[in-house]
This record gives sequence, C-alpha cells and structure tokens, in this order.
Amino acid sequence: MKVCRWVPTLETERLILRELTPKDADGLRTWLGRDEIYTYWGRPASKGEKNPELLFIDPRPNVKRQPSHDFLWGIEQKSTHAVIGLIEVFDVENDRYGKVGYRVAPWLWNTGVCTEALRRVVDFIFSETAMDRLEGTADVRNTGSNRVLEKCGFKLEGTIRHGKMVSTYCDYNIWGLIRDDRNI
Repeated sequence: MKVCRWVPTLETERLILRELTPKDADGLRTWLGRDEIYTYWGRPASKGEKNPELLFIDPRPNVKRQPSHDFLWGIEQKSTHAVIGLIEVFDVENDRYGKVGYRVAPWLWNTGVCTEALRRVVDFIFSETAMDRLEGTADVRNTGSNRVLEKCGFKLEGTIRHGKMVSTYCDYNIWGLIRDDRNI
C-alpha cells in the first residue's frame, strides 16, 4: 500500500473514514481479494489484494521516498467497526487536482456507502485543501460507479472510446467536479 500523506479522520452518519493500519488486514481479507470487485478493471485481484497483510510491508525499506500528496482512507462501518471499503484521492498534482477512486465490499453495493463516503471526501477536499478539481473515471458498463459520481455532483465531461482505463481497454466516462460547481 502506498504511503500517503497524513489523512484526517472523517465521519458521516454511518461511516468513519480513517487511516488504515496493519490490524485491518484480516477485515480487508474478507472482501478486497474478491474478483468481482475488479470486473471493470480488466484484471483479477492482485497478490497484495488477496493477502492484505502484504500491503503493509515495505518491499524496499531502505529506499528514501518523496512524501505523497495522495489521500487514502479505509471506510469503517460504525455499526460493525469493520473496514468495508477504501476511498482515495490519488495522482494529486500541484495540490490542485486529483483523481478519486473507491472500492467497497460487494455485499454493500447499492446501499449508498460509496456515495456517502465520496460526498464526505469531496467536502473535505474543497473545504480543507487548495484542490480545485477532482476527476473520476468509470467503465460505461459500470452503472453503479457512474451513478455514485453523478450523485456526488460530478459532471459527465466525455466518453473515451476504446481507451485504456486501469488494466483494460474499454469505453469509459470521465467525470469532473470543480470547486465552483459546489457554489452553484
């Protein structure tokens, strides 16, 4: 798991978004390695995703790394205290632009968990950072992910035909949200 900047703990009605720790590996193991999560990524779960304890081991501990400007949160369900998802703002450029991504346990799809988490992250980014733009991409066939972005205020900016998204070639939508969109 890449080392991100310090991330603040964020809360919603049902969720706590927080930094992941090695203690979360057992909970992540129950869902992170399930291949259905990667249906639209063009690849199965990786070795680290199937064995989440590996995500917390630095493969090159003696390498000095530049601090990342990315944010990564585990999505903890308040009712169970289980980490049931991940949400991140990644590929942050000049502290002004970043991409959003999220994964959630399949048994919680279509329950509003991703929408609730992403809304809170968007609020944090636009109220507590200098970022001016967030972007998300979703395979056109992934109706759930496209709907999450739409419900969170992202605007459909276009469709890339036969482009490469993550590890697959497909048609995918590009969604954007800028700070000014929230003041309309």
